[in-house]
Amino acid sequence: MINQSITLITGSAQTKQVLHEQLQQLLGDYVHIDSFATEEVMPTQLNVDFILFSSEVTRQEAHDLCKITSKDIMVGKRTVHHQFIDQLLKIPINSDVLVVNDDDFATVELIESLYQLGIDHLQFIPFKKEQIFYKNIDIAISPGEPHLCPPSIKKVIDIGVRLFDMATIIKVVEYFCLGEKVSSLISERYIRNIIDLQRKLSHAEQNAKQVNQHIQNVVDTVDDGILAINQQQKVTVFNRRLEALFHFPVIDAINKQLKEVIVQQGIIDFILTSNEESKFFTINGVDLVIFRHQMETENTIVATFKSINQAFEVEKMAQRELRNKGFYPKYDFDDIVGEHPLLNESKQIAKKLALSEHPILIQGETGTGKELFAHSIHLHSMRKNGPFIAINCSALTENLLESELFGYEEGTFTGAQKGGKKGLFELADNGTIFLDEIGDISLTVQSHLLRVLQEKELRRIGGRKVIPINVRVIAATNKNIQLKSQEGTFRSDLFYRLNVLTLSIPPLRARKADIPLLVKHFITKSGKWVKVGQDLTEQLQKQEWLGNVRELKSTIDYMLTICDGNTIEWKDIPQDRFQSYSPSNEQDFPIPESLLEIHEYLFMLEAIKNCNDNGKPASRQFISMASKETGHFLSPQQVRRRLDTLEIHGFISKSRGRAGTKITLNGAEYLHLLKLHAH
Repeated sequence: MINQSITLITGSAQTKQVLHEQLQQLLGDYVHIDSFATEEVMPTQLNVDFILFSSEVTRQEAHDLCKITSKDIMVGKRTVHHQFIDQLLKIPINSDVLVVNDDDFATVELIESLYQLGIDHLQFIPFKKEQIFYKNIDIAISPGEPHLCPPSIKKVIDIGVRLFDMATIIKVVEYFCLGEKVSSLISERYIRNIIDLQRKLSHAEQNAKQVNQHIQNVVDTVDDGILAINQQQKVTVFNRRLEALFHFPVIDAINKQLKEVIVQQGIIDFILTSNEESKFFTINGVDLVIFRHQMETENTIVATFKSINQAFEVEKMAQRELRNKGFYPKYDFDDIVGEHPLLNESKQIAKKLALSEHPILIQGETGTGKELFAHSIHLHSMRKNGPFIAINCSALTENLLESELFGYEEGTFTGAQKGGKKGLFELADNGTIFLDEIGDISLTVQSHLLRVLQEKELRRIGGRKVIPINVRVIAATNKNIQLKSQEGTFRSDLFYRLNVLTLSIPPLRARKADIPLLVKHFITKSGKWVKVGQDLTEQLQKQEWLGNVRELKSTIDYMLTICDGNTIEWKDIPQDRFQSYSPSNEQDFPIPESLLEIHEYLFMLEAIKNCNDNGKPASRQFISMASKETGHFLSPQQVRRRLDTLEIHGFISKSRGRAGTKITLNGAEYLHLLKLHAH
């Protein structure tokens, strides 16, 4: 029968349960154990022989809660639970780790215990209750108090409630005079756990050495120089190629400060602080490029030293691979057929825009050749050796378009490609991406696209890593996205980002003189030897061509297919082949309230259309001077205000300089409608 007893008092119920089980396992055969927790209901009075407190803070709390009478008391010392040590061993070497506990003294005591146990491959930072943010710390450990951890910490490891250490257990044994034999048995039980812990530590250390040696062997076989430094600017990776380049032995470089290994200050500054991805250097007579990469999650910088000759070879391989995938431009300005002044002006403007790095917004009706201009602009830009990728935004659903543009990480959704997938923006790095039908994308995709344009970086869907990109965006639309932005269906901030440089493509009906050239071009490309029937070209020039060049091509292809003999004629076209050109519903357009306004807008649109039909742009000064002949003079300022209104409704498009003002398809319909109301 057991006559002696211990009263255990802890702070939390969880701590009480764990420490009670420890005492029961080691001493339960010899001493009766009663347990209380201050966070639970405590007796109002305790009159016992021996009390063992879990901490000094608990001792003070217990005396405040009840009247305690005892012959002897002891505050136990505690150490890390051996069962959770393996979790600490998995944390990367030299990581900063926040240690979170419910009081400062216990936190410091825990850190001391960790170092004494040989967990010295980490930098432990004590938690302070009043501090909610810790810079560059992503991992925290806590002995049963993970709820106290700041929300900014990404990973929290619960290492369980700390146990009483061996010194405390021996003191308890000595207090109860259990004898040398019992003391030896209890010590063996405790030490057996410590031996298992030491075995794990030894095994982990051996594995770490093997892994480090394996990494060193791998980087030594690479033709490039490989350098890695940690947050303390100490060298963690340094291969044989760098040993030969800097004449500094590998064995001496590891764990040295970067400035002790590399003496060139320009190289040190580039590796440590530069925002550039790569830079040219000459080191000991060797011309090379250093590529820099920041590993945010590991607080590590990796620098790759590549000789110029190797860099050229890699660039050639990359270009060949991109061509194999079809990521290259297929058209040049010579492929854009036509000699009309409006088209030639668009080409000249496009060539100037190509030399800039700003986004370009190409506006034009469907079938005018916007994609041909995008291809040609890339070929005349500084990025001509980089990839060119085109995507039709209206051809994909929102989710599919998002994953195609920005990529995704593995496991993001059912059917996702193993290892994730690069998006088109990543594939277009150092090149150009062409976003056709940009006016059809959803507001969600618009917000992601805006971030890419503003920050020049992206996150894959389901990913956390920020990927820097260097891509020029060319967008195209056949819609009035300025009006859409005012209606709230297109983000105005994205519109202004895309609309830095604007290019307008004239519709075919504005350059009908080019139709004979286009017909000849399409027949030549078909490879068929046919002639054009008498008056066919004249008949084709009478049509409105709402489908523009694309509609003309499909019409010629149809005629080549069904024509008899070696001549295509007007009779080869079905009567219902062409779309009828009729104004939209009057409700779609605002009708001016007064007859004076109707005549003003009617005059202005007619003046602009007449100029466009003659291959000339319309300026404010021209419209103002022409208004004198109507008997109702409009000053240049009055013309400007009315032009602004017409542009908002999408009836005209204004360009700077010689491009002047041009009437749109909607403007032509509106002009017809105004004529009906004027009469």
